[in-house]
Amino acid sequence: MNSYIVDTNVIIANPFFMRDFNDCEIIIPIYVLEELDKIKSREGNSGFRARQFFRFFKEIEKDGNLIDGITIDNKVILKTEIQGDLSLIPNGLDPNYVDNKILALMMMEKYKKKTLVTNDISMRVKASSLGIDCLILDASDKHKLDDLYTGVITCEVTSEVVKKFYTAKEISLEDLKIKSMNPNQFFYGYTEFSYNQIIGKYDKQRNKIIKLKHDDAKVYGISPKDIRQKFAIDVLLDPKIPFITITSRQGCGKTLLAVAAALEQVLEGNRYEKILIGKNTAPVDKWSYQGFTTGDTEEKLLTHFANYTTTFENIQHLRGKKTRKGVEILEGLIEQDKVEVLDISSILGSSFLNKIVVIDEAQSFDIHAMRSMITRIGEGSKLILIGDIAQQTVSRLDPDKSGLYASIEWLQELSETAHITLNKVHRSEFVDKASLIFDKKIFG
Repeated sequence: MNSYIVDTNVIIANPFFMRDFNDCEIIIPIYVLEELDKIKSREGNSGFRARQFFRFFKEIEKDGNLIDGITIDNKVILKTEIQGDLSLIPNGLDPNYVDNKILALMMMEKYKKKTLVTNDISMRVKASSLGIDCLILDASDKHKLDDLYTGVITCEVTSEVVKKFYTAKEISLEDLKIKSMNPNQFFYGYTEFSYNQIIGKYDKQRNKIIKLKHDDAKVYGISPKDIRQKFAIDVLLDPKIPFITITSRQGCGKTLLAVAAALEQVLEGNRYEKILIGKNTAPVDKWSYQGFTTGDTEEKLLTHFANYTTTFENIQHLRGKKTRKGVEILEGLIEQDKVEVLDISSILGSSFLNKIVVIDEAQSFDIHAMRSMITRIGEGSKLILIGDIAQQTVSRLDPDKSGLYASIEWLQELSETAHITLNKVHRSEFVDKASLIFDKKIFG
């Protein structure tokens, strides 16, 4: 069995690095745990990831202890080592320095054949000079996307379970061998036959997976093109869920569905008084809030809200209506007092009552701006956040900076929220292939 000793920087880069290993022993020196303990109280990315790591250990500690070793997924054994032999390090190296303590540990006879995992170039140089093998791990942000809550559980089921679900119009988690689910989390159970499947949503109050309330619904004449779009429509039309997040790669239809659902509920259903549409057109942080838009109305519509005007045109096309420019449609809705272009000042200064609010490109907001938006939503209103986590820069991908990421991860246990990650590109086959390549190159 291969054995690895891990440096602190590996854990700070990816608290779940152990998922990249199989059938091996991973040793975390006590010095590393001590260093992480000091880091966990810091603000920023390092502190957040240290806390993530310790939360992970809180989950697995019931299965054993680190001294004897805890077996986790992929036949990986996690252990710790209490003490290295500091007398083994060369003269001139500071014995109080954590890196040197780790090197001292690896120079002990029982650890000489183990591999040091570190992304620190100076640590690798020192280790190599002492004859210690090193391994570099990918320090990209891929794990943050992999671990992001999708809002869906998918698994294979039997035909008998499918029959039971549609007979009773509900099914227990025990019948599906699922330990727990979040409120409004979706379930897709498939069999070898495409027509024989379970498409449902978890009802926390009843503690059951139930049939979708809007199973066959269209939104403003738009039909869902896949199962996850059907999931999105179900919560978009549910007045009992005032906060919804939808994420996906480009071309999966998140903006189209959100805008169509808003039009359906304002123009056709009169459920809400008005649609408020917004996006971030300038950096927004806790120190300096800037407006969503600049310039006069025409500049706002043409420059900053092209994503919305294009969406209006696409909806017209899909409905088979006479082609009109998106700007004309948007201006017409504004004149009818059915749509309003949202400005950040209105978010910071007032509450929204009986409105449906759609915020596109929400991945560009930090947690402070996001909190301001969420706390503006008043009685009878609905906030829909849509975005693509992968489109933000790596530095803003961290949960303690990204408001959209934080909203998805931190609020998933609330009954008033729902999230869905769309995963099928319908814009074109090329867009699907190209976006996948870019995501792989960027995030590993």
